[in-house]
Amino acid sequence: MTIPLDAFNSKIFAGQLHTKFTVHLPGQAPVELELFEVKDRETAPQLELFSLGFRGPISPRLNQQIHRLEHEKLGVFELFLTAVGADQDGTLYEVVFHRFRNPQS
Repeated sequence: MTIPLDAFNSKIFAGQLHTKFTVHLPGQAPVELELFEVKDRETAPQLELFSLGFRGPISPRLNQQIHRLEHEKLGVFELFLTAVGADQDGTLYEVVFHRFRNPQS
């Protein structure tokens, strides 16, 4: 069972910096990504805007789409990943959250 994204905020992800997330691909071996960055951005008080930066292997390069991820502490959830570049260590992916703020966060 996947966890809904409204259960997460930037602080929860920041607590998992430099940990591994497994991307499950249909019919292929899983791909491991490392969360290397969490960026909070200022916006209106009722809006939440933050982004996550992941680094994965050069190959395979993940398609821009919703992927099922698994993390040892956060569980299983789905994120829309977009490849935004590459460096000597791998392919860089970004996830952007832009939504109304949960009143309890």
